[in-house]
Amino acid sequence: MCVLELYGTEKSMVTVCDSMNYLLEEDEIVWTLQSVNRYLEPSGIFIFDFNTVYKYETVLGDTTICENREEGSFIWENYYDKEEQINEYDLTLFIREEKQEQLYRKFEETHYQRGYSLEQMQTFVEEAGMEFLAAYDAETKQAPTAER
Repeated sequence: MCVLELYGTEKSMVTVCDSMNYLLEEDEIVWTLQSVNRYLEPSGIFIFDFNTVYKYETVLGDTTICENREEGSFIWENYYDKEEQINEYDLTLFIREEKQEQLYRKFEETHYQRGYSLEQMQTFVEEAGMEFLAAYDAETKQAPTAER
């Protein structure tokens, strides 16, 4: 995300799946937002989501989440470092093979994400030369609170 090159400007851009949390350094966030701003039309809009420090500390951090679905299953183990505000998670996936429905293939991944506060993210957006318009809680669709 830190290297964004387009051939023109866009009316809107979107990033989802907590992608901004994969930027572990504050300067990476600002650089990415500056790149987005470069390619947005003057009245363009950038929509993104991110996990807050609160979510890592109280919801995800040091938990294991498992789901068993028809097409596959997963184990998602979280380890949160409060001092660094980094969440490491190990993801183990068991995905059903299409041609052999009784066979599942195992995949393992390790991800690192950093939590940011809403105030930090607002500052980053402004440092990148954009205006922060609104924030919404994913669950309630209302303005975020200190607990969300």
